[in-house]
Amino acid sequence: MQRSINIISGQIPCPNTPGDAQQTYFLIEGLCAAGTNVHLYTFSELDSAPNTKLDIAPDPELSKICASIHTYSIHKGHRNFSFSMPYATAQYQNERLINDLAKNNYPILIEGLGPCSLALSKTLENKKTWVRMHTFAPGYFGYLQERSKAPLKKLFYQREAVLSKKVLKKISARVQWIVPTLAEKSNLDNLFLGGKIQMLAPFNNNNNNITGKTGLGNYCLFQGNLADAATHKTAVWLLTHVFHNLAVPFVITGNNPAASLIDLAHKQPHTCIVANPSAAERSDMIEKAQIILQPSFIKNGPDEALIEGIKMGRHCLTNSKINNSPFAACYHQGSSASAFQEIIVQLYHHPFSEEEIETRKRAMSQQKSNATLAEEFSTIVWG
Repeated sequence: MQRSINIISGQIPCPNTPGDAQQTYFLIEGLCAAGTNVHLYTFSELDSAPNTKLDIAPDPELSKICASIHTYSIHKGHRNFSFSMPYATAQYQNERLINDLAKNNYPILIEGLGPCSLALSKTLENKKTWVRMHTFAPGYFGYLQERSKAPLKKLFYQREAVLSKKVLKKISARVQWIVPTLAEKSNLDNLFLGGKIQMLAPFNNNNNNITGKTGLGNYCLFQGNLADAATHKTAVWLLTHVFHNLAVPFVITGNNPAASLIDLAHKQPHTCIVANPSAAERSDMIEKAQIILQPSFIKNGPDEALIEGIKMGRHCLTNSKINNSPFAACYHQGSSASAFQEIIVQLYHHPFSEEEIETRKRAMSQQKSNATLAEEFSTIVWG
């Protein structure tokens, strides 16, 4: 019998946007290849009335791999205020979505904290529900609080961190959890003092070939989902703490950057930003870079953007390293802005070698395929 699953994503899955949207897309792609029917329930930021279903033409590639796609509006402004849950969760409350989910008996997978409050619905209380937590939400909001300068924003992110802990605890009795690393498992274990938590490595681009070129590249590159607040702040950190007095060409690229980030990137002659590149343009920028910079102040170990850099680029630099990771030998690590500067100076004129490519090939050979991960996911959900 063919399996079917409902997947709820707070943003439209996209293979060209590093982060949660990319993770969801690769999961759907893997499940589809394994013969599973995926019914996707996702959200658009188009402003419309609450509890409505939007009539939006989905991405053609997404339409090919999903059995059905349902799109809903995100609540914006004062109507999203709640005393019991963070803004980041309350904006996804939608009665029509809950009613649509109740029309079938398929298991439910919720991607991330955003839409997870629907697990509290009485209508869905007998549904088998999993939450795949890509990032530990209280830590995410704690980082934003730490990096924000405006007092009101600091208070807002502090409130989000506190309420996200409460929501996670509240829904823990209703759901089972899927996390990518031991660090996230430890965070949830400490929060719940137990719970049904299983690990599943992140999905990846199906192409695991190492295509980086030897020799010298032309610039330093940072890429990511610039619409995400944490990624935005990381880009600002690189501009204001690393490249403010380091005259090395630096390019930022990603989707939907804020006007303030665009202005900041163009303040100096050696820094710039490329907004909303196509998949081909992004790949070309990675290929031509000399150093891929992917600092992460929230996740432990290499994230999706760093893995892409390891596959397609030359030297890679981040601020965290897990020694038991097969990728530990594939990138450089700097613990501070001054360490980043020192490493950039060392690597910028250092040719990328064939030996380093071989190191990456060995590391990539230990990476689980999406087919294997889809099988492990199916075991978690269907046993």
